[in-house]
Amino acid sequence: MNKRFFYNKADRKDIISFCGSVWPEEVREVIHRADLASEQSFIFTHRWDMERCEIPVTFDNKIDWTYRFKGDFEWTVNLNRSRFMSELGQAYWLTSDEKYVTSYINLLKDWIMQNPLSIEEIHSSKEQNYNVKDTWRKLDSGIRIVNWIKGYQCVRESRYWTSEVEQLFKEAVHLHGTYLSIAFTPHDRQSNWGFLETNGLFQIAMLFPEFLESKTWLSIAVDRLVSMCELQIFEDGMHNEQSPMYHHEVLHCLFECVWLAKKNEFPLPFICEESLERLFLASLAFVKPTGYQPMISDSDDTDIRDILCRGAVLFKRGDLKHQAYDQLDYESVWYYGKKGIDEFHNLVANPPSAASIHLSESGYSIMRSGWSERSHYCLFDGGHMDIIQAHGHDDFLHIDLNVFGQDMLIDTGRYTYMEGEERRYFKESFQHNTTIVDYTSISEFKDSWTWGEIARTTPSYWKTCEAFDYAEAGHDGYRNLKDPVQVVRKLLFVKPYYWLVVDEFQANEAHHFAQHFHLSEDVSAHTYPNRSEAVCKLNEKEGLFIRSITSAKLTKDRCWISRNYNEKHPSSKLVFEHQAIGKTRMVTALIPFHETVTEDVVIKEIKVRNTIGNYCTNDDVTGLEINIGKEKHWLVVSHSGPNSFQFAGHHMTGSVMLVKNEGDRPLKWVVKV
Repeated sequence: MNKRFFYNKADRKDIISFCGSVWPEEVREVIHRADLASEQSFIFTHRWDMERCEIPVTFDNKIDWTYRFKGDFEWTVNLNRSRFMSELGQAYWLTSDEKYVTSYINLLKDWIMQNPLSIEEIHSSKEQNYNVKDTWRKLDSGIRIVNWIKGYQCVRESRYWTSEVEQLFKEAVHLHGTYLSIAFTPHDRQSNWGFLETNGLFQIAMLFPEFLESKTWLSIAVDRLVSMCELQIFEDGMHNEQSPMYHHEVLHCLFECVWLAKKNEFPLPFICEESLERLFLASLAFVKPTGYQPMISDSDDTDIRDILCRGAVLFKRGDLKHQAYDQLDYESVWYYGKKGIDEFHNLVANPPSAASIHLSESGYSIMRSGWSERSHYCLFDGGHMDIIQAHGHDDFLHIDLNVFGQDMLIDTGRYTYMEGEERRYFKESFQHNTTIVDYTSISEFKDSWTWGEIARTTPSYWKTCEAFDYAEAGHDGYRNLKDPVQVVRKLLFVKPYYWLVVDEFQANEAHHFAQHFHLSEDVSAHTYPNRSEAVCKLNEKEGLFIRSITSAKLTKDRCWISRNYNEKHPSSKLVFEHQAIGKTRMVTALIPFHETVTEDVVIKEIKVRNTIGNYCTNDDVTGLEINIGKEKHWLVVSHSGPNSFQFAGHHMTGSVMLVKNEGDRPLKWVVKV
């Protein structure tokens, strides 16, 4: 029985026409990488290459499939994941040039010849979690066979694809199926690796029913998908490694399984499709106004609008289309064909129902002024370390900030997976927009993939309405200091004007406290240490004031930003420092400005009295008066829990209170009791 793949010969004309007219640059890139592969030269510049490398590596004679470029094993695994085999197939369809077919065949034969695998080797590698050797790891084998199959669906039409090559190919596919059916551990069930491996097994079993084992393999793959959906995907839709990069790798693999099953009218359990939709909606929640994912937890600065296109068509969701491309993306055309092009075109785009969203299980709070390309955006990380503590960074209470739709405060990225000081640099707390006590990283860094003592989060809080967003979270990462310090960050977005960052430190003795803010590379920052303020400009008209309301020493330092693996660029970071004894607060305002529309924002501290009229100390309560043009706001933040307070002629009860004077009568909110 012939099984339906994502595309077939009947789709070829429509795919070529649409991609050539709408996505000519993507076509050029695919053909360029295929040309290089035809010459045994390899480069990893696809947006979803997990570890990119811009420098081509050429093998003049025999390909060394175990070669490590600059000693980096991630280059080796990228080579063996074989995305170029998929792109050789695409290049053949796009150009009709038979050289791409002969190159596919030559590379296929060479890889098979150089990398034999026996059943005995598979079973004997159990102690290595079935990662037999550098070219036969479970993760890479699952990715590799999917790329081989994608290229195969195109090149099999060529006159050069003989029966002998077909037999060789199917023997290799069968070997991959045998390996992937055996090589699976309980940890894979909890890791993104499991999805990447199972996608390969699922596609083999679905597309090659002539194998005697295919029915059994399909059952195994489905069981694994169900258990992984249960274990790995939070109710809020975030993958439990809490890394946008690997969230999207899992989403990609589950999407291919779900869509291939639909194409072949195979009924997957409901949890698979339902989990996939939640993954898409989490991506929608955290996508930046630029269309890119945040660079937190080993993520690159990757455009995810292609992902949102894919979800919009599959689930017919106008909210996903609203943040996607105007037309169906290049890769999705290969999945959906002409029907998908038309469905995406006819789908009505509508903004998501809520601008600001809290992902409660993963702990991410996303605050927005709206859904336009010019909106303000803030991501606050109030969650725990990722479940398996692999891709997580020491970034508790980190903030990402976009103003007027552009990067302002960002995560510094990942840069490398190679062991050493550079890996440590990008993982520890110092290179995140968070707080540091006594010059010590929050959690205990061991090595590239291991943490010692990690911070544990304290109960978080979230509230949103038309006027404001508020998030609060804390951690006990400094519990092992001689004098332990408890840390809480409170973040209030008074829409659309400003953010107030209130950091609280509970201690008994003297400590050094610091807030770190890392700026995007294109941002210029001028500091005014005498008033603890920095003016950060995106351009001549727009930018951000970062102003310490409480006493702090301001310095500007250099830092590195890594937007892609193997790539880093110099930038600037701002550090606000304060030394104090016992209970301490640091209050900082983040104020977007535009010279033509933004009024000057003046913030000053005010006195606050308790319910019987006694003045509160600054250690217990922060009271602020904020003037914005004709508007006046008052904010009271208790550092000692809820109470009854009198301020600026108002009397309110709670721990965080906001008053706006916009007209005849004040508007009041108890942000948090």
